[in-house]
Amino acid sequence: MIIRRRGYGILREYLTDAFGQSTATELARPDFAALARSFGVPATVTTVDTLGDDLAAALRTPGPSVVVVLPALLRMFAPDAPRR
Repeated sequence: MIIRRRGYGILREYLTDAFGQSTATELARPDFAALARSFGVPATVTTVDTLGDDLAAALRTPGPSVVVVLPALLRMFAPDAPRR
């Protein structure tokens, strides 16, 4: 499973907390689903709302498969998430 976040979120959060800004934490990502399919590997693009069903379907499929989760606000980056 790939969570497509387009950047180093945890590093961005640390740099912003420590220094008030971050740099070089945004990344360009390949289309992981298209890349997997180009090698003959089944791939699904999903959201957090449909992740359970899509992941279960991928696990029922024999052989490798790729599940790409579209960007979502993960709990660790939520505004009210506890600081460590």
